[in-house]
Amino acid sequence: MAEAERIAIVGLGLIGGSLALALRRALPGLRIIGVDDDPRPREQALEERAVDAATAPEDAPLDVCDLVVLATPAQALLTMLPKVAARMRPGAVLTDVCGAKELICAAGAAQDRVAFVGGHPMAGTEYRGFVAATPALFDGCTVALCPSVGAPVEGAAAKVRALWTSAGAEKILDVDAAVHDRAVTFASHLPYLGAAAVVDALLAAGDVAPLARELAAGGFRDTTRLAGDGTLGGAAALNRFMPQAARALAERLRLFAAQLENDPFVILQRLSELSEERRQMRMPAVTPTSSVPGVPIRRR
Repeated sequence: MAEAERIAIVGLGLIGGSLALALRRALPGLRIIGVDDDPRPREQALEERAVDAATAPEDAPLDVCDLVVLATPAQALLTMLPKVAARMRPGAVLTDVCGAKELICAAGAAQDRVAFVGGHPMAGTEYRGFVAATPALFDGCTVALCPSVGAPVEGAAAKVRALWTSAGAEKILDVDAAVHDRAVTFASHLPYLGAAAVVDALLAAGDVAPLARELAAGGFRDTTRLAGDGTLGGAAALNRFMPQAARALAERLRLFAAQLENDPFVILQRLSELSEERRQMRMPAVTPTSSVPGVPIRRR
């Protein structure tokens, strides 16, 4: 990615803020404009020198940018995307970070002013806001990129690929939007829903809930960590494959419950088999984001 370029990052939360910090570290000559409707993250980004300028969305000079990254919550993104594209110069590149791609890419294809490349970095924590941002968030991560839609801008996908490589991504996967959403159902959205269901069950546990919280250790913490990530919930709501997957998960839990009542030795054997299957699964390496559980990484 050429350092002489100018980009805008719309949304200075965990993902947008971390992207700005990572690009500043890798490409010190790149001009970065931070955009957020909240003045506090704009001030924080300027204080950390993550951006060269920070502005509210209505004042952002999007027409001078070569590339714009939408790092806003999923629901707001659908409304914002066409409005941002309309303010960009023809031939520029627009991308996003949303965890659901089908609806977002369809919105990108509905305009013909700029090239839209759907993106999804597989990185994050349960912490929110620029205060939790770190330049190391994307180190070694995988990023899914969808084919360019909208205006046929030459090299659009290559430009977005270079953006994420500069930010530290190790693997870039070119994927169809619908195939992405089917896969991420199991990689991200269903685990989030399961974590939220466990938290909901604890809250409904009545008198025993306070003691359960006192007894909670690593198992509960690890299982429910995703429930604290509200961005996953927004993306899951845009994923058309989620209702069927959620019903299938509920049916599997009902089957497990019936076996626990009627023949616990059978279900224990199955759980043991699943435990072994999980241990043998090859997963991408996870970059540590905090050395102390419950404490976000600090940059200085």
